[in-house]
Amino acid sequence: MTLSNPADGRDDPYLWLEEIDGERAVAWVDAQNTRTDGFLVDESYQRDFDAVLKILDADDRIPFVGKSGDYLYNFWKDAEHPRGLWRRTTLESYRKDKPDWDVLLDIDALNKAEGISWAFAGAARSPDKTRALVSLSFNGTDAIEVREFDIATKSFVTDGFVIPKAKTQVSWVDDNTLLVGSAQTPDDSTEAGYTRTVKRWTRGTPLTAAETVFEVEKQDVAAWFGVNRRPGHEGLMFWRALDFTRSQIFVERKHGPHAGQRLQLELPEEISVGAEASDLLISPKQDWTVGDLTIPAGGLAVIDLASFLSGARDFDIVFKPTPERALQSWAETRHGIVLELLDNVRGRLSLLRRSEAGWRETPLPGLPDNATISAQNFGGEDDPKLGEDVLFTITGFTRPTTTALWNGRSAPEKLKSAPRNFDPEGIEVQQRHAVAEDGTKIPYFLIGKNLSMATAPRPTILYGYGGFEVSLTPSYMAIAGKLWLEHGHAYAIANIRGGGEFGPSWHLASRKNTKHVAHDDFAAVARDLANSGVTTATKLACHGGSNGGLLVGNMLTRYPNLFGAIWCSVPLLDMARYTKLLAGQSWIAEYGDPEIPDEWAYLQKFSPYHLAKAGQNYPPILITTNRTDDRVHPGHARKMVARLQELGCPAWFNETVAGGHSGAVDNSKQAQSQALGYAFLRRTIAK
Repeated sequence: MTLSNPADGRDDPYLWLEEIDGERAVAWVDAQNTRTDGFLVDESYQRDFDAVLKILDADDRIPFVGKSGDYLYNFWKDAEHPRGLWRRTTLESYRKDKPDWDVLLDIDALNKAEGISWAFAGAARSPDKTRALVSLSFNGTDAIEVREFDIATKSFVTDGFVIPKAKTQVSWVDDNTLLVGSAQTPDDSTEAGYTRTVKRWTRGTPLTAAETVFEVEKQDVAAWFGVNRRPGHEGLMFWRALDFTRSQIFVERKHGPHAGQRLQLELPEEISVGAEASDLLISPKQDWTVGDLTIPAGGLAVIDLASFLSGARDFDIVFKPTPERALQSWAETRHGIVLELLDNVRGRLSLLRRSEAGWRETPLPGLPDNATISAQNFGGEDDPKLGEDVLFTITGFTRPTTTALWNGRSAPEKLKSAPRNFDPEGIEVQQRHAVAEDGTKIPYFLIGKNLSMATAPRPTILYGYGGFEVSLTPSYMAIAGKLWLEHGHAYAIANIRGGGEFGPSWHLASRKNTKHVAHDDFAAVARDLANSGVTTATKLACHGGSNGGLLVGNMLTRYPNLFGAIWCSVPLLDMARYTKLLAGQSWIAEYGDPEIPDEWAYLQKFSPYHLAKAGQNYPPILITTNRTDDRVHPGHARKMVARLQELGCPAWFNETVAGGHSGAVDNSKQAQSQALGYAFLRRTIAK
């Protein structure tokens, strides 16, 4: 029987836990934190905490950089600077083992001076590279305060640009003009809490007087924009984000036959686009037939932008996906288009070059297997012909991350290597497949010692996400390797539907009324791990965060017999009220609208908060959240634990005060979260 929609909360006995800073709610949180600490914090927890913090604070980590002008910029956190340093160096210096860093902004010193717990949230250099717009987040929230910063004097600009705290996007148009989208007031905000207006703000005038140049409807998700300052290709692009997947896109070019006009691109609403120079690159999420040509979902097609705006539709299809080969992203360079691909969830890079004979794809050789390989432009924003240098980042489960610089002519130049954080002796990586209920093969990676040998079932963690077209790919397991794999335990990562590992169709297979498919796929992987003898239900735990928290919450309520423990981080769990809480309104395209009866009819079938019931033999669960998470409301985690404890279930809870959705404002908070999770697994599946 379909239940009435409880989105208004009238029948919710734990609605008071949604009051983030409510006195009663905070007292409940404090009591729960004390209870969890009493259960999990011991000498083993402390050893794990120290081990993780040592990894995160290590001086020999890679200082990842982005290039702007003549400098490489980096943000760095360590034991002496827990909130971090924004700094820069030159490429010549960066090539050294110990680069000479010029510290621009010390966030810990700023916090001490101002008495505010700021976290660095990025910086955008001005066109002349003398100033920057520095974004500061309070304890890791998505909402930011933006201040203009003078790089030469290493100080904030008196009477410079300042944007008060809000969910904000900002970019330089020129040295005295900004484009700003900021949800400062209800009129400036969508129902999802993002900006609905884009304003042109001129130096020396108040933000309130800035001219509105683009606006979307209140029920839309957001108004986004991009500024292209590349010489000869200057222009603006605006997105009317109708929901999380659909957008209407508009362009304004400074040069060419359509200069000064704002024109809507006549494209499908579910599409990715790029227009860095003279070409328009598109990748539709569903097959798009235009004239006699069908551009396949997940493919890549190219056309001259000016010709397209004039009505031409003679696209060149330059990449076609296959059932196992999917496009993840691309980068336009002087040498051609660098494609970032997944081939059966293994990273590949290819170069597309245009000639008189047409486009030709050439795989870039010498790259490893069972790895994730990404490519990004390394500077070049001032180059009319696009940048020359491309930065490769390569990482694998047991392969410490490395970076290399490629100029399109010679072999990539190795720049930096991460340290080895755990002993890889005997650790193997296997790609296996489970079979879903509908017969679809679901790949997963299994990592552990001596997998090819017959061993007794071992404690195993199964990790997943399954949403928003996010792909789970190999990455160096610095923490899990040290705390888990070294002890002979196993770790599995499931590439379930809802992700993007096999292109848009893999995502579309688990969305809205088919969202449960991702959860069913995950359960199929759990069964395969047990049936193959890797583990048993009592030795198997699952872990996921955010949308992955919803995933593992459904493992608790729908598949409790498959697991011995559940580790659930910053989760969505109340699918009746998720649209009422913080950014939840923006995810309706992924999950559905609980206030539409037909959609609540399927939503309630994967809403863990509503599925939890008495008389069930639920495995122990640890649910963690963050009070400053302004993306996924901490009320989800709080209410679920309260409900489970009411039912007499073994549920444990931890809430940190700082960190935001990622929990990454300082390394000690990350170390605490990881050590607590592994302590929980030791007490449950790895006794």
